[in-house]
Amino acid sequence: MVLFTQYSISVRWSYLRGFAESIVPLDGAPPEKVEALLRYFRHHPPRLKTDPNKWREKPEAPEVLRHEKLLRTCGSSAVAFVLLASSLGIPARSLLLLNERGVVQHVAAEVWLDERWVVVDPAFGMAMKDKGGRWQSKEELKNPESLRSATRNIPYPYTFDRTAYINWRKLPLVGERIGRWLRRHGLEERLGRPLWLDSPDLAHFYFWLGLSCLSGGLFLRQYIRRREKGA
Repeated sequence: MVLFTQYSISVRWSYLRGFAESIVPLDGAPPEKVEALLRYFRHHPPRLKTDPNKWREKPEAPEVLRHEKLLRTCGSSAVAFVLLASSLGIPARSLLLLNERGVVQHVAAEVWLDERWVVVDPAFGMAMKDKGGRWQSKEELKNPESLRSATRNIPYPYTFDRTAYINWRKLPLVGERIGRWLRRHGLEERLGRPLWLDSPDLAHFYFWLGLSCLSGGLFLRQYIRRREKGA
């Protein structure tokens, strides 16, 4: 199972890298490549008109890139962007925008450019920049004036007052408390968002790899005990 999952990840990763390289300037700097990816999300060619409800909760990036409504959905478009950027060697992660009750209202993304995390919004195909063209961080976008400048005054009904990397509300009973504790101590920012949260195949790989290591360790322990008893 581990080898099959690893093969599946390798195939999908090769597809994503090839797809991304067909969009971006291969000799461009990381900011140019990010801009090119966002242009694709903003002006992509016609895609399949498929009902997104038929897909699992977290469709893989290749599925998103083939279907119009998935590309227009903030969560799936952010996942596709993150994996495309990562396939090009550009660190990226999804960024959850929360309302006053801590409920996710929108999903944007962050990319690592010029030694800091800056915000992009794949659903809008938009790089968050100030009037001078400087990429903006989520902390800077908490300022309403900076946000208006970055969104070019287009209707953008979201704010960056409350953000998170993991939707802790999905963890029953203790999830919200864990999330608040991590944010209060600044630990969620350090942990960030593991890439496997945006890729079911990668999550399956780590699960089966961990299970295989655990099973192998238990088997080896039993084998050593039997050898010691036999001696």
